[in-house]
Amino acid sequence: MGAPRPHPHEPRLAIRRALVRRHLHAAVAGKSDSLKIDLHDGDVNSAALLVDLIAPLDPESISFRHIASAIKRSGSADAVIDGLGSRDPIVAARSARIAGAMRMEQVVPWLTPLLWSRWPTVRDSATRALAKVGGVRSADALLLAIHQIGQRPSLIVALARAAPDLYLEAVLGGSQLRNALPAVATAAGLRGRRTATAALILQLGKGSGRARKASSRSLGWLGARAGIPDLTIALEHRDWRVRMSAAKALGAMPAYQPGPRLRACLADRNPRVRRSAQDAIRRLSRP
Repeated sequence: MGAPRPHPHEPRLAIRRALVRRHLHAAVAGKSDSLKIDLHDGDVNSAALLVDLIAPLDPESISFRHIASAIKRSGSADAVIDGLGSRDPIVAARSARIAGAMRMEQVVPWLTPLLWSRWPTVRDSATRALAKVGGVRSADALLLAIHQIGQRPSLIVALARAAPDLYLEAVLGGSQLRNALPAVATAAGLRGRRTATAALILQLGKGSGRARKASSRSLGWLGARAGIPDLTIALEHRDWRVRMSAAKALGAMPAYQPGPRLRACLADRNPRVRRSAQDAIRRLSRP
């Protein structure tokens, strides 16, 4: 038996994709001042081709500015805004991806409602777009979604990427949206900036059980030596999850010398706390 014959439409689609790529590259090179994107094309996903082309570009680069100018002049930016309100999930998701790739801060009010979409692909595209756009408005939208929808990992990661400097610290130091504070504490750890240390220590001392647990974990990720005294106290917290998280965090800090409180966790009534204490002592005992 011979090799299967290609579908009669495949060569035609390959040619169309090649033409779209050529058109996109011309815009990036500044050789074309227009850029038409067909969001409704079911065969050639020009939006995906555009996003892939933009991904490695620095938003401050000349190439990025060329393609941004072409999108604006050709009216494609308006098409993206219209697409964000489309009932077609494919069109809405494609529009969100372009908006994020192009850092279209002005469309944040249109992206925000998509976080509640019943279509997973639309929610995911909107979440990623807000992460890329960044800034206070994007962070506010993601924080509100976490408050109302719940602590989805994708939203937390997006918040960590979108939040401007000191935004997460300010939220952790306030009292609003208390049920979102565990997610904010996690996002602060994911960012990897020690400016959040004081705010995380504050939550470790007075937050809810979930906020204390998340703050412990983030202090461990940050390797924040300033948190060692409070983490040591947390080893005796009544919530076993907090004790477990504190033990894990201390085990990630080479500057910590295992003391009586951590060793007491070896006899904790909860097996997960005991195991975490054993792992922490083992890690800290390595040369």
